[in-house]
Amino acid sequence: MYRIAPALTVAVALALVAALPGVSRAGPPAKPWSILFSSDRLSGDAEIFSVRADGTGAQRLTRSPYFDGVPLRSPSGNEIAFYSQRSPKGDVWLMNANGSRARNLTHNAAHDSPGSWSPDGRKIVFDSDRPQAGIYVMSANGSGQRLLRLRDSSVDGNPQWSPDGKTILFTTARDGNTEIYAMNADASAPRNLTQNPLRDGELGFRWSPDGSRIAFTTRRDGQSEIYVMKADGSAQQRLTHSPQDESLLSWSPDGRSIAVQRSPSSPRWAIYVMRSDGRGVRKVTWAPPSR
Repeated sequence: MYRIAPALTVAVALALVAALPGVSRAGPPAKPWSILFSSDRLSGDAEIFSVRADGTGAQRLTRSPYFDGVPLRSPSGNEIAFYSQRSPKGDVWLMNANGSRARNLTHNAAHDSPGSWSPDGRKIVFDSDRPQAGIYVMSANGSGQRLLRLRDSSVDGNPQWSPDGKTILFTTARDGNTEIYAMNADASAPRNLTQNPLRDGELGFRWSPDGSRIAFTTRRDGQSEIYVMKADGSAQQRLTHSPQDESLLSWSPDGRSIAVQRSPSSPRWAIYVMRSDGRGVRKVTWAPPSR
């Protein structure tokens, strides 16, 4: 479960991103890859922004005096679920893709943080520290909130639905350090995918669009780096070799590229895009929109 400090410059672990879906080559041109992230460049607290992978089309989507982060675009691209501290401990909120009509979905006194949308866009899975702490699921309008998996003597959080809807990833410290686990969509058969003595997944992990691979962060090399593995946890491969901490943002719709964030990076942090094999790293230079 993510714990957010309003004073953070950027929601590194929270800048989790969904890209607009592409289309087949036989259809119309695919929409530009849009990266969602949070930044405090234009205000004293973090707000949610959108920018194309080439650095153009930057848009500010939230305007509140409180922390807004964890932006998750719906499969249809029409809505964005996000975390906001507009409520005391933070809730799961929903807004239209252009930032309009923000509304609270969870309305709970506990800390609720969004994990991901179901592939059909009908449900949202999230984590909560309610009296029955653990991983929850609800309808996309906030109704029908129910416990999916009770916390197992540690913090379980950041649940991520697979593209085929059959598996949910999550982080847990039940083995004494943070690991990435997978479980069936009904919360059965939890299994450790990373199996490493150092911390994995704390700064993000994401399924590839086709569900065959998982990109994730790990501190097994000292600072946080980006790795990729097969869906069953095998063939773990290091992609980045940077002296800065890196957090995961998103895959491109075609699965050929990955967006990451590096911090610190002049002047404070920066977005980078690379091929899914770790090559061709380039910085995404973007100009904040007008206030």
